[in-house]
Amino acid sequence: MNSQFANRLVSLRKERQMTQSDLAKALNKSRSTISGYEIEGKEPDYAALVAIAKFFGVTTDYLLGASDCPTHSEAVFINDTQNFKKHYESLPPLLKHTVAKMYDDFYLLLSRDMRLNNDERLDVYSEFFSVLRSNRAEIRKAIDSCGGQVTDPLLLSDLMALQNGLKNDVSALLDKLMQADIDTAFKVKKGEIGLSDKVAT
Repeated sequence: MNSQFANRLVSLRKERQMTQSDLAKALNKSRSTISGYEIEGKEPDYAALVAIAKFFGVTTDYLLGASDCPTHSEAVFINDTQNFKKHYESLPPLLKHTVAKMYDDFYLLLSRDMRLNNDERLDVYSEFFSVLRSNRAEIRKAIDSCGGQVTDPLLLSDLMALQNGLKNDVSALLDKLMQADIDTAFKVKKGEIGLSDKVAT
């Protein structure tokens, strides 16, 4: 095992503002064991390595230096970004414009609240996209199950129920977003958000 493991273990521990004793207690190890990992080049066994990775929410590959992506989701994000670009480049010009505008709107929407660390609105956006994705998947699944021949009255009734459920979910999320906007406005008024950030709201 190379020094990358020791360096990353130290960095992860310090990010959590933990001492070696704190980490030892969390992992049910002795402080000297943690010190050995960090300073003396000692190697954890497989079970200990997995426990450390799970505790910090990173992959074992990241701990061992085999990957620079701390989590699987970051690796997936990078790969998906490359695939997204490939699919985008293959689109006709008109659709490229549509996707680019959509992406710009999405980026602007999230970047404002990322700058503000606005967890309320980011949580609502996350829930919105999750609801939209899952509900639309259910609707597509129902349509695909009949080969696109939507003539059965029971199926039509099911589709309408799914669509109405989606409308209700989206309406509830828009209400939550409005409440988050009001909460943000109060924070601006109370000075909890700086004037430079006010424009971003």
